[in-house]
Amino acid sequence: MIAFAKPFHQAIFEGPVELPVRASWTWSQYPAKPLTYHEECEYHLIKRGHGAYFIADRKYDYQKNTLVIIRSNEVHACLPEPGSYLEKATLYLPVSLVKEQQADFFINDGNFHHVLNLSEQEATAIEIIVNTVCRELEAKDVGWDVIVKAMAAHFLSLTRRAMLHAQQAPVTSTNTLVRQLVDYIESNYNQPLMLYSMAKDVGCDPSYISRLFKRHTGLCFKQYIIQRRVTEAKRLLRENNDLPVDAISQRVGFGDFVVLNRNFKLLTGMTPSAYRRMLV
Repeated sequence: MIAFAKPFHQAIFEGPVELPVRASWTWSQYPAKPLTYHEECEYHLIKRGHGAYFIADRKYDYQKNTLVIIRSNEVHACLPEPGSYLEKATLYLPVSLVKEQQADFFINDGNFHHVLNLSEQEATAIEIIVNTVCRELEAKDVGWDVIVKAMAAHFLSLTRRAMLHAQQAPVTSTNTLVRQLVDYIESNYNQPLMLYSMAKDVGCDPSYISRLFKRHTGLCFKQYIIQRRVTEAKRLLRENNDLPVDAISQRVGFGDFVVLNRNFKLLTGMTPSAYRRMLV
């Protein structure tokens, strides 16, 4: 598996919160999302729709009653089938709460499955839990935080049981060549990277590599590199307040500050300097 060094950080919780748990439902023709990551553990119960999730270095297919599990800081993106209608429930839990409920298997376990195909009964039980959490988070009546924690513990127990009962790994599509390319990009994103040169190194036609890469990651080769570089720029902006933006541009592989500024604003809606000011 590829160890990503913190791509696109997503802020799940803005400002101080009483209990860092979030639950929601999505009903829409869901567009493909850019690569992202965050500290919280993320869970999606698919009630309707077909597509895949790209997680770390693999693409996992989903369908009705699929539970998608994304661990803390795993890079991922949702890749629904073009034009498909997606209905899903989403639950975010902090790592501290997962550990508190003795569910460390979500964080580090050799038998971990990112995707579980649930029975109708299992899916219904999880749907009820998410609905209860949504109501409690909205109403915040007396004892709401206790109920939300209890629902989270129930959810983790049900998911643990479903994972233990899984007879085999869920349907997963991956490609050795794509994994090699992603691995190489991860180690060299701050260097000049050309599709033609990489294709030549592996003895393949560049157009074939381009089609294969987009089919398995949801992004074209150039887009993936740009997102990866912007991701690293965001990390440096957060962690190195004294590092000039033009130096960050050089460090992540853009070279020219103007190129970083243009791509950063295109992907985040703000300039690198504005992003840094927002963090203060």
